Amino acid sequence: MEHSHRQMGKMGHPDMEPFSLKTLNESCHQMVCPTPMIRSVINSFIFLTEGEVVVESCENNFIVKKDELLFIPNGVQFSIKYYKECIGYMGGFHNSFLSSEIIQPHILKSITILQSQQPIKECFDKEESLRINLTLKKLVEENNNEKKNDLLIKMLLLDLLFSCDDTDTHLPKNDIGNTSSKFLELIFDESKEILTITEYAQHFGVTPNHLNKTIKLHTGKTLSEWIEESIIMRSKTLLQETNLAVSEIAERLNILDQSYFSRKFKRHENCSPLEYRKRNKKS
Repeated sequence: MEHSHRQMGKMGHPDMEPFSLKTLNESCHQMVCPTPMIRSVINSFIFLTEGEVVVESCENNFIVKKDELLFIPNGVQFSIKYYKECIGYMGGFHNSFLSSEIIQPHILKSITILQSQQPIKECFDKEESLRINLTLKKLVEENNNEKKNDLLIKMLLLDLLFSCDDTDTHLPKNDIGNTSSKFLELIFDESKEILTITEYAQHFGVTPNHLNKTIKLHTGKTLSEWIEESIIMRSKTLLQETNLAVSEIAERLNILDQSYFSRKFKRHENCSPLEYRKRNKKS
């Protein structure tokens, strides 16, 4: 199936978007194999919930089956040798895609899988596989959304990478990776209400002090700082995309004192909310 062949080949195409993610289904099994050997300019990955793929890379053959993920770093040559009745996901991203003022460099450096120069295959138990499948499903939905939230996509991708990470640390992998990335995913999802520190701690089933230490250790910022970042980001969206009064925006963000909100906003953006709206209002 020529279309499927091209789809696989695009994983390493230099002109592709900074982030892409496709669902795989049974119709793709007619793909012509082997595909040409390509040297990917992006990090590529395949995750399967059904079927089987054989990938040749670095003079090795990697067999990817149900509940397994293969991560292929950028710059590594690979070819799809065999592809049978696959259901799952195939995606890729440039290293630069994860760079942002929110995701600090030391976070990315702590993710072992991103430092690898060879393909890495991860095998997951049923529970882990279901969680990864859900994360990828959310990623596809958000990436296809007309008003997609790039920051939420980055947080979901970060969560996926932490799930695959094999880092050696004195804290449990899930404690550092999944808790931090899940917290950031939650706080920057504009469909979710901003909670208090105590409420976030209750959500994760830990004490406020424990959650604060975990988040600060891994992101360099405290819970209060992240909550403030989220408030400012959401308020900027509302100022750009709605005609709500500043008092109404503050109320939506659970801030009852408008003057307090305006001072907080000005400290972050070096201008008042109304000045920001005047400069950035979308027509």
